[in-house]
Amino acid sequence: MPHDILTGLAMTVFGSAGATAIGVMRASIAPQWSRICRLALGNVEPEFKPLSAMPFAKTVRS
Repeated sequence: MPHDILTGLAMTVFGSAGATAIGVMRASIAPQWSRICRLALGNVEPEFKPLSAMPFAKTVRS
């Protein structure tokens, strides 16, 4: 009897932890899915331009 209760408790804890992990992965990957597909198809993104290369950088620094 106690073995069955502990088994049920363990399944509940690990099941909810697994569901939470899957939900977090889905929430973090879903917004980027189109970008991931474009990159997988070989479409290169434009290069990142740091703040110092932008025309208003002199006003931001001073």
